Amino acid sequence: MPLPDMSHLVRSKERLLSEKDAILHEWVECELCISILERHEIEPDFFRIHYAGSVYDYFMGVVAGNMAIGECPVIADLIDYLKNKDLRADELFALCTHFKRSVLNATYRLEINTQPIFNAISYLFDQNFASVLKLYTDTIYQKEQEALNASKAKEYFLSNMSHEIRTPLNAILGFVSLLRDETTNPRYQQYLDIISNSGENLLHIINDILDFSKLRSGEFTVDPQPFNVHDEISHTMELFVPSANSKSITLTSFIDPSIPYEIIADALRIKQIVGNFLSNAIKFSHPGGAIHVEARCNDGILILSVKDHGIGISVGDQERIFDAFSQAQEGIVKVNEGTGLGLSICKQLAVHMGGTIELESITGEGSIFNLKIPVIVNRESEVIKFDASLFADTRFGLLTYDSSESYKLESLQRYWDHFGLNIQLVTTVQEECDLLIFLESSMDDEKREIIIRNHIPSVAILDFLDDRYDTIETIVPLTFPIYCTKLQSVLSEVLGVNQSYYPIDNGAKGKRGFVGKILVAEDNIANQELIKIILEKYGLDYIIASNGEDALNSYRAEHFDLIFMDEQMPKMNGNEATAAILEYEKETLREHTPIVALTANVIKGARERSIQNGYDAFLGKPIVMREIEHVFERYLIPTLLPWREPIASKTISSRSGIDMDHLKSALMLEEEQIEHLLKIYHHKMEHSLQEFYGAIKNKAYVDIAFIAHAIKGSSANFRFEELSRLANVIEEFAVSEDEDFDYLEAYEVLRSEFIKKFV
Repeated sequence: MPLPDMSHLVRSKERLLSEKDAILHEWVECELCISILERHEIEPDFFRIHYAGSVYDYFMGVVAGNMAIGECPVIADLIDYLKNKDLRADELFALCTHFKRSVLNATYRLEINTQPIFNAISYLFDQNFASVLKLYTDTIYQKEQEALNASKAKEYFLSNMSHEIRTPLNAILGFVSLLRDETTNPRYQQYLDIISNSGENLLHIINDILDFSKLRSGEFTVDPQPFNVHDEISHTMELFVPSANSKSITLTSFIDPSIPYEIIADALRIKQIVGNFLSNAIKFSHPGGAIHVEARCNDGILILSVKDHGIGISVGDQERIFDAFSQAQEGIVKVNEGTGLGLSICKQLAVHMGGTIELESITGEGSIFNLKIPVIVNRESEVIKFDASLFADTRFGLLTYDSSESYKLESLQRYWDHFGLNIQLVTTVQEECDLLIFLESSMDDEKREIIIRNHIPSVAILDFLDDRYDTIETIVPLTFPIYCTKLQSVLSEVLGVNQSYYPIDNGAKGKRGFVGKILVAEDNIANQELIKIILEKYGLDYIIASNGEDALNSYRAEHFDLIFMDEQMPKMNGNEATAAILEYEKETLREHTPIVALTANVIKGARERSIQNGYDAFLGKPIVMREIEHVFERYLIPTLLPWREPIASKTISSRSGIDMDHLKSALMLEEEQIEHLLKIYHHKMEHSLQEFYGAIKNKAYVDIAFIAHAIKGSSANFRFEELSRLANVIEEFAVSEDEDFDYLEAYEVLRSEFIKKFV
């Protein structure tokens, strides 16, 4: 750009200096500039004094020849000041443009608005703004680099901390699994179930932390899966019983028995929210108080509420309680000792799931938190949560109690009314009935002694579980919180009746089974053997097919109740076999057989793609026993298998490179069974590695990908994470036929890792 004539502007310098205050006022008070300053929380007077005046002085210094164009230190200070306030380039342009406009307007007021002066002012501003824009770009780039470095540091920290947490947690869960198999005491089984369930929830949370891309991008993925509300919410409540007991708080509940056995939603996040509600309720309740949890489902909306009678939340604080932690520090924390961050997370989770959180609270009287989440209801899969027919002819006597404690029995009476039980109020322990129910906190020693002496079958409702009735066969304790399965278990135990419903986690794994015949399409021998052992464990019949073509022929030849279909197999892959089965069902009008995808491809979107490909459910590798049980519960009929004493576990494994305790916990198998599977895996891997080497030498990318995928899946089942990860890397490069990737080096690393496992 040619340099314009500057002489006219230089001669008018003094007159422009006299207009400084008017120019600055017009500039800073412009409506657009005011809105920009307000957005960044900058007072106009502060901006005028500390920045605008200095910018004007710099401009006039350039006109006088005392300052160089584009080197305004005040602009640099301004950009540096605003970089942490997310100043946008368009806002910077607007500020500079309105300064230029204010100077030009002054030339009109001073009647010096000649073309040479206009050109000179425009030139100076254009040159100056080009330098300002470069400075802005460099500063923002520096800010982004700082954010990126901080992000990498956070990723490193989270990854390492998650690993450090996972290591002892795996050991804890492993020993808990061993204890669950060896103990027959119902109370200890309950404690161990709670520990195991809590540990598994923690592992899920750690896995989400490790997926750092979600944290960095703010992305959150809802993972809806079939789950049982009755079991999941009751397990969640049991986790908080010890902390409630420590403050003598009674935890009551009512899980509406009409809620279907299976609904589809993100169970982990729902439990996370309810757990946060319970934690806050206990924290802010008075000792000796009560907390009530309720669950119901209306028109596809699951409603979970937690009610306490604690300190309550003021109206002003209710408006801020779901804000982020930094905002909560200014109000909520000072009043409520730290609530706010957890609730802020809960609200975001609820919104991501398409739901809402509602709050009702009165200061000094307590609070009610309501979670409302849309869910998909599966009414085809139904299991009786309480079999009232077992007690149809039973006369229950409820001993009179102190009216001040009636709240403890409100939920129990709602269960009785729902199931139509014959409950009569009795005033003495000797009135005629088949089963006496009494509230321990309203019981006196004389009545208790009569019950014990006369061997009256009774249920004692206790605030907290203890051993006071352990040696008395005719009295069975029932503790809060009370829900269907716990109620049925206690009533059945004291009356000596057979239960028609077996809870999911009953602690007697050798007894629980299912009825049905399973078709398994899986080409990997080690995986075949693992699935065989699992199916035999649950008393199921099965047929094994080594490829999709054999699976299709077997399906056409006989009836199956369920199909497990590996996605990648020779001759005909799982997707092709599934499509052929669905087409055959359509042509022959044959009743649909549920098909479950069994695959090592567990990346984001894999589950959704499987459902689109016609599968009814999705199981990833490594195989997780609880997920397989959920599939069995959904599609098969439960039964009771003969009890077998667990095989004594070896204390020392002959394989130093393998964590046998971890495998026993994860697969819920005996050591002899795992040793058998490892021998098969070892033999298969030696053969696969030979084929792998040949495929790499021949650059047969399809074969490389196929073998790597098989190694990935079978290694994952044995929790050989590094082997599975390496195989996955090789598979990804082979699928894209990347010629620059060093397959041979990757193969040597994988082979070395395999050898270390089997030294």
